[in-house]
Amino acid sequence: MTLSIALRGDTARFPGNTLPALRSALRAGADLVKIDVHLTFDGYLVLIDERTVATAGPPARPVGESTLAELVAARADVERRVPTLMEVLAEFEGDGPPPLLVDAGAPETALAADTLLRGRGFGDQVLFTGSSETLGALRARSPDARLMLAWDQPGLPPEDVTRSLRPNFLGAHHTLLTRELVEEIHRSGCLVTAWTVNDFPEMARVMGIGVDALATERIGDLASPTTGRERGEPAPEPA
Repeated sequence: MTLSIALRGDTARFPGNTLPALRSALRAGADLVKIDVHLTFDGYLVLIDERTVATAGPPARPVGESTLAELVAARADVERRVPTLMEVLAEFEGDGPPPLLVDAGAPETALAADTLLRGRGFGDQVLFTGSSETLGALRARSPDARLMLAWDQPGLPPEDVTRSLRPNFLGAHHTLLTRELVEEIHRSGCLVTAWTVNDFPEMARVMGIGVDALATERIGDLASPTTGRERGEPAPEPA
């Protein structure tokens, strides 16, 4: 089975990294939703694409120098409101581990998110990605942390990197992946994720060469091979 990963949610219908985008992606059949998480100045974990954002007044500031109230006030449209990771986790109360791929903007962000997940009973059950430094901080905390290493160079990462991080998944841009490379990555002990597949024929190609997961910005169009839903068929609304 090939897992489908919606990048920032259903961005064809809603602004990315928002609750409506996340809900729509899961209704469309996504197995995981990749969210971008950053820490605000006052210590809140928030979902937001940019490291630098416009708040109520100029100039734009890094997320880490902005308060949660400032970020919320900067977006009048409720569908674009910046949610907290706590709000996202509340969407999955009682449903087991949340189906998330957490892209943490910095090591301290990753550790704060991991602490929050552990407090909810989801320790080592949610997949993380980020820089090698970020993944290293998570691996140092737990030998069972679930990690995805993004690698944008041809071939495999250096052996010392994979030996120290021990990632569960290796993520590579789909144009770099061949059947031979996928087989080599599998022999190294990692599963393979293809980034960023927005074209239906290319999705079929990478599935055919044996990738284990693929990430897309068009989950409504491209999840059909893994969900059995006809291409273009609308996702069912929640009961």
